[in-house]
Amino acid sequence: TKMLEKKGALVSVTATEHLFLPFTEVSDAGVELDVNGFLYEIRNVGDYPVYYNLDRPVTDFEYDVVFPGSIKIVGRVASKLYLKAPEGYATKVKVNVLRVGG
Repeated sequence: TKMLEKKGALVSVTATEHLFLPFTEVSDAGVELDVNGFLYEIRNVGDYPVYYNLDRPVTDFEYDVVFPGSIKIVGRVASKLYLKAPEGYATKVKVNVLRVGG
């Protein structure tokens, strides 16, 4: 694959599986999801913001936010998705992942 890329050939990865995680409950204690694929959508269907980080837990300094009623298009391969609600709250998210490989 690398040789083809160096010579200018376009190489694309094809998804072989779709992972759909509807209505995952997220508390202020946090949730760790095994996604192992191309994470492309985090949809906040709850009433409060959700903090997330890819392949590392959510910390006070490292996270992004998906606000209620909105969708975050991620577009990144990840092994784990870490989610956390604000202190004292809980929310719900939907997650979509394209899995690659066999």
